[in-house]
Amino acid sequence: MLISTTSEATAGTVPNSEGLISTPIPRLLDLLILEEIEPDVFHAGTLFDDPMNLYGGQVAAQALYAVGQTVSEERVPHSMHCYFLRAGDPMKAVDYFVHRDRDGRSFSSRTVSAMQEGREIFTMSASFHLEESGPDVQSARRATVLGPDDPRSRGLTHRTVDVDYRDPREVPNDDMLRQVWMKCSMELGDAPLLHACLIAYMSDMFTGLFELVPRREDVALSSLDHVVWFVRQARADDWLLMDLKGESLSHGRGLYSGDIFDVEGRLVAKLMQESLYRPRV
Repeated sequence: MLISTTSEATAGTVPNSEGLISTPIPRLLDLLILEEIEPDVFHAGTLFDDPMNLYGGQVAAQALYAVGQTVSEERVPHSMHCYFLRAGDPMKAVDYFVHRDRDGRSFSSRTVSAMQEGREIFTMSASFHLEESGPDVQSARRATVLGPDDPRSRGLTHRTVDVDYRDPREVPNDDMLRQVWMKCSMELGDAPLLHACLIAYMSDMFTGLFELVPRREDVALSSLDHVVWFVRQARADDWLLMDLKGESLSHGRGLYSGDIFDVEGRLVAKLMQESLYRPRV
């Protein structure tokens, strides 16, 4: 399914003559509006005036969505490996160039490069799988925390609308784990690709590094590389618990991991990220 600028622009956006959509606060599905401008090249023209750099989760979600347009619908994403090469500008369009590496009997592999005004800002390798029957077991266990509908959990405010985040801790603590309930607040239909893209989008919103060191206003964090494994299909419009763990911080780079569970406790995704940890200039 390709969302085009001509047929699916959502309320509150204004397409202009260049196919760009300018909005002060983007709707979530606006971010996945893509136009195929030539074979395997996709243009993302939703712009908004964000005082911060272009959000990495947005680029990753758009890249995965672009890749998905080149793969048969029967194959679903099972892994994505991202590298953030330079900061992106939220007020500039992004073009995604997809390379079809291989289509086998069960797997499809793709690489994609994100460009802004001729400068490469991001690359990703992704793999899609024609799912098969087999054992379904896991060792990971969801932490015992407040449920997303528990009145003691606290809502969290972030950079976009249409995503709900809730802190399930009754009181702040010094655990290395950071748990966050999250879900898209709109119904998304049943396309597995769309749900995977929005899980990828949400997976970059928080960090596990502040469980290793206190948060400091004079330190900037930015994503260097980000990996997500989609181990079971899940709905991004149902509550998911992201459980993050700080692993290491040294030489100006931090590493954290995360498990994403559904409300039944199924492990639906696993992530790891390396982040730059550097004093602000």
